[in-house]
Formats: sequence, structure tokens, C-alpha cells
Amino acid sequence: MMRPTVWLASYPKSGNTWFRAVFVALRQGGVIDLNRLRAPGTASIASDRARVEDALGIPSSLLTADEIDLLRPRVDEVFAGFAGRMLEDDGEDPYAESSSILCKIHDALFCGPAGETIVSIAATQAAIYVVRDPRDVAVSYAHHNAWSHERAVVELGDPEAAMSRSVHGIRSQVRQRLGTWSEHVSSWLDQSLIPVHVVRYEDCHRDPVTTFSAALQFAGFDADPADVAVAVDTARFDRLQEQETASGFRERPAQTDRFFRRGVAGAWRDELAHELAARVEADHGDVMRRLGYLPDALPDECST
Repeated sequence: MMRPTVWLASYPKSGNTWFRAVFVALRQGGVIDLNRLRAPGTASIASDRARVEDALGIPSSLLTADEIDLLRPRVDEVFAGFAGRMLEDDGEDPYAESSSILCKIHDALFCGPAGETIVSIAATQAAIYVVRDPRDVAVSYAHHNAWSHERAVVELGDPEAAMSRSVHGIRSQVRQRLGTWSEHVSSWLDQSLIPVHVVRYEDCHRDPVTTFSAALQFAGFDADPADVAVAVDTARFDRLQEQETASGFRERPAQTDRFFRRGVAGAWRDELAHELAARVEADHGDVMRRLGYLPDALPDECST
């Protein structure tokens, strides 16, 4: 089996959408439609219910969340096989422009009920893991879900945290187990099954061309820095905001007024109450230090 899948993994509200926007702008020569964040070399989010049903050939509503978890690696393999056939053809299919397929995922790299990882290792080439200061994640996640900051901080520390786990109705995505913020980060970084390149959200702001270029080159995509510079400019946050204002954004939750809110690093300093920031630091201090989010981190602990 070919191993075309490169996971673009992150805890929610860590910069995954921005990364995708830059990638699409790069693949489309500096052009982007916010409501069409698909380009040659991309796939839908791993938890997309339609993707699961297309691969399995049965309604996912017939399955429990645990049964879907059991089958999700097989879903990956179906799509990897399809992509592999396209990569071998004469180039007419958009997949044929690259040996890598970028696929968004918010799941932690947990194991399912049978002990197999939630993604297929056999279909996986590598992963890009986008990480953000959890104090900023808490603020952004609260806005995204119309929660209080306190509830978001509690969610970041909840081992049972998951997305799309409601038993009331069928959502467009299947359950995605997150665990705590620290568990999520560690699940992807502290494993040897998949090569991982770490991208800090803050570095995307500090030096976007270098940061995005290195990640995309690691993943096997053609990412000339000059072309990446054009893509970064095309996907500037203010331009994404303008598109959302003019045309809306299909990924915006119904309970929020906008998806692209501030898009800055360190917003927690003037938005998150001191006691809540302190709780995040107490809950996740070890991993925050490792990634340079607390001042006593060693320089080499942040290397990728």
C-alpha cells in the first residue's frame, strides 16, 4: 500500500485552518476561496462523516462511536488506496501533483477499542502537528463554542474531552477524542509510529515563510520559499477576515458571530483572567515548558 497521508494534526483552535489556507494558496498560485479550502493534494477532515460512510458503504448511524473508531483506520486505507491509484495515473487527477495528501485531523493519537491507533499507520507518511499556547487556545476555544473562559479551561484539562460526541442527532463529523491538551500534544509527539514535524502557532506569526516552508518540505510538498511568501500574503489574517465578512465561512459554528476573530499570539494576556491562566499553567506546565510556553524551558526542548 502507498503511504500518501500526511496528517495536519492539532488540538482545536491552534492554527490548523490558517495552515490549510496557506497550503491552498500555495497550491493554487496565490489564489484562495475561503469556502473552498480544497486544492490538489488535500483531503477532507479525517472525522468527516461522509468520508467514513463513503469508505464503509453503510450509514454510520448504524454504528456506535466505538465501532466507528474501530473502523476508522480502514477508512484511511480505502482513501489511501484511491489516492495511490490516482498518483500512478497520467496526472489528470489533482492527487497526481504530489506524492503526499494533506488531511486535517483533531483527534488525539489515541488507540481505539482494539488497541489500534485511530489512524492507519500503514496509510500514513508523516504528520505536521500545529501547537499553540494553551492559554490562547482556551480563549479562542471559548469564543468558538460560545463558552465561558472557565468552561474552556476545564475542557482543556478534561481527560474525557471529545468533539461531536452528542447522542442527540447525527452530526456532520464523527466523534473525535481529544483528552486533555497535554495528552493531545503528547499523543502525537511522544510516539515512534509516525514521523512528526512540530509547528508552533507563534512561529507562524514570527517567521511565517520559514516556518510554513519547513513544514511543507518535510511533508513532501513543493514549497519554494518565494512561492510560500506569496501564499502567506494571500492568507493574511486580515484578508481571511475580509472574505468571511463578505461571503461567510461554512466552517463557522452557528453560535459565534465570526470564525476569524483576532488571530494573534498572546491574546490571553489581556483576555484571560489571571486565576484561569494560572490554572492552565498548573494543569499543563510540563508540556508548556517543553514547548517554550513557560520561561524555564530549555532551548533544545523546542526543536523540531
